Amino acid sequence: MRANDSVSTGIALSWLVLRAMLLAVVVIGAAVLSPLIGWLIAAVALGAIGAALPQSFAAWGSVACLLIGMMIAGPDLGRTMLAVLVVHAVHVLTTLNLVVPVGARVVVGALRPTLIRFLVVQAIAQPLTLLVMLGATAGVAVIPWAVVAGAAALLALVFLLISSMKAAED
Repeated sequence: MRANDSVSTGIALSWLVLRAMLLAVVVIGAAVLSPLIGWLIAAVALGAIGAALPQSFAAWGSVACLLIGMMIAGPDLGRTMLAVLVVHAVHVLTTLNLVVPVGARVVVGALRPTLIRFLVVQAIAQPLTLLVMLGATAGVAVIPWAVVAGAAALLALVFLLISSMKAAED
């Protein structure tokens, strides 16, 4: 390269933004999902440690705190579906923070495949969560074949998505 050459990468995020996103997801998740103040404080503290020191894996501990607080509160369809979203987001952000070094900038376009995978998993997990929660909360009145048919339809969707992604790669 010469002195007057430049490299253009497009819009980039600082490593701090990824860490702040992790902390924000944990704080919002704890505020909405955990009705018990002790588990809420523990989740936020572990989320802060996980954001500051991703190698500590503390953010995954915050997920455990969120889920324990949520299980104590009892089953609720909306909170359960939100928990699936929050747990997955914490997992993805923690994993990203593990590989993005301090001081680095990440080009937004490089995060596109991660976002697509996140959305595909949520497109599969949310209907499955809905089916499971409807089956669990309905009790004896559930029509067993409806749950089986829903699971079969979901498996067909997963197969279709995976085969179309493989075909796109070829």
